[in-house]
Amino acid sequence: MKGSRVLVNVFAILVTFLCFAYVFSSQTIASNLEHPLDKLYKKISPNIKVADDSVVLRRLALHLKGTIPSPGELLDFEKENQETRVTHYTVNYLRDPSFAEYWGIKFSSMLRDKTKGRKILTGAFFKYLAESLHMNKGYDVLVTEMINSKGNLIENPATGFYLRDNGDPLQVAEYVGRLFYAKRVGCARCHDHPYISNYTRRDYYGLAAFFSQQYVRDGSWDPEKFKGKDVAYVPRELEEHLPTAEMKSLQDKNGEWNRENWNQWSDADRKAYQKKFELAHATVYIQPKLGLRFPHTDDAPGGDLVRPKFLDGVEAKLKPGDDRRKVFSDWLTDKKNDRFRKVIINRVWTSLMGWSFFTPLDDWNEDTEVTGKAILDHLDNVFLKQNFRIKDLILYIVTSNAYARSYPKSKDKDVQDKIRYFTSQRLDADQLLNSMIKASNSLSLGSVNERKVIPFDHSGNLNHVDLVGIGNIRIPKEQAKDITSAAEIEHPAPYSSFLSVFGTGNRVDISDDFSEITIEQVLTLMNGRVSSKLTWEFGGNDSLPKRKFEETKSMSKTIDYVYFSLLGRHINPTESDKIFKKLIKSEQVYDRELIQDLCWAILNSQEFLHVN
Repeated sequence: MKGSRVLVNVFAILVTFLCFAYVFSSQTIASNLEHPLDKLYKKISPNIKVADDSVVLRRLALHLKGTIPSPGELLDFEKENQETRVTHYTVNYLRDPSFAEYWGIKFSSMLRDKTKGRKILTGAFFKYLAESLHMNKGYDVLVTEMINSKGNLIENPATGFYLRDNGDPLQVAEYVGRLFYAKRVGCARCHDHPYISNYTRRDYYGLAAFFSQQYVRDGSWDPEKFKGKDVAYVPRELEEHLPTAEMKSLQDKNGEWNRENWNQWSDADRKAYQKKFELAHATVYIQPKLGLRFPHTDDAPGGDLVRPKFLDGVEAKLKPGDDRRKVFSDWLTDKKNDRFRKVIINRVWTSLMGWSFFTPLDDWNEDTEVTGKAILDHLDNVFLKQNFRIKDLILYIVTSNAYARSYPKSKDKDVQDKIRYFTSQRLDADQLLNSMIKASNSLSLGSVNERKVIPFDHSGNLNHVDLVGIGNIRIPKEQAKDITSAAEIEHPAPYSSFLSVFGTGNRVDISDDFSEITIEQVLTLMNGRVSSKLTWEFGGNDSLPKRKFEETKSMSKTIDYVYFSLLGRHINPTESDKIFKKLIKSEQVYDRELIQDLCWAILNSQEFLHVN
């Protein structure tokens, strides 16, 4: 074992250096059919170079499926037509369930979904989001379904949108403003907004008034208690938000019911009544007559029911009984409202390209400087033309040379230029866990190739490409065991879990995952349970490296296969010169410890731990 540790130290130095050097290789752009996006990109960065296809494939797999490519995918990719293989694999990845699982995690983080909760069906909202992505549902449809949802997660999983904040109209309004419109209105909850011109506290309550008609119950509740009696029945704490006459009528009916029923019952009768109407699941109810009263304060009049006002400051025109949420969602997702589209385009672009049109992603204010405005406007036109479909937007972006741009070489100028170069991105917690599982060969995933995909035309039309997903999606499990994907683990992840160590957020705020490197992460990769288990299994009797050796009877070819499996490329001459000459004891004898040490070293290398 002492000799093994020496090998580990040697590999840690050699592989970290050699793997890092590989990502510098690139080639000059050469294309007869120029992507419309590239024409615009050249105007802000005319000198980009394109990375090798193998680098782009690994980038695509990590960005779209949240994991490295499988050996089968890599082998098939090498045999594909070079002109079309990137497009083919992009479509394959977008239709794969792993895309919906990984991007479902992204969306659930964005929406602060918590897998578990009081009377919340485990993983139901995540499943809804992932399946919506899998079926390539329009983003406008998805948002409309969430904003207008009612019922429980069994009947309507979109209700997870409201269950997260217990239907609180103020909380919902703040996150709707940030998430769908990139407008931070939270400061106006207590006073006029200090940073948004002419945005008052009353404007804030006007926005919240759109979400005042819903409420959530998760205990004993009989929604038909006063059915047929023309009474707006709501929980006691919401009575004050009814019109005065309705509030008085409800209070009178409640008093009457209590005198005739509750006050006459024994404790046993009361418990039986509560048990009869105990809800099995947390439920979102709608009462059209509910509103939102402006609070009483010393410095401003209050107590009136606030009139709903859109995020752009325009007051809504409503009729009595209108579903305010529908009025708001119609305004938000209207084709004239390009800001709604551009906010999600900016999020998707940032995830794929490593730079943003504007930051912060949830704060687009009057002082915001937009980078690449012409590109953002162009993508908005494409997104609108493709009916708000996220997959179509991603396909359009990642089939460009702008996406395939290379990582900077050490001798290049302006190596920090994120627009000219693809800046290395550290794997997030889900990518890392998925990739380590894939690296262990615990999974055997087939590659379903879409052989007849035709690239987009000059106008960016993608109508002929079917991106509806194929296969079943994995969802979070209760006390998950035999995990094959990060999608099966509850989020927020338990404190002691691998995902928590590597940055999965607490889902307290929008997309609150973190990417900072910590000492704990370094130690966990070196000696943690997950890495130790996967490294031990790698190279075992049933492993792919062992099968490769049995097939070739060559340690050098087996080591090349290890590089190919974990990094998506073959070993380069510099690496082979050092490793083959100094570390292989015998070309014809299988060395399991050497393979395991190599696996450990690569898993800890910068090339493996980053999207390059």
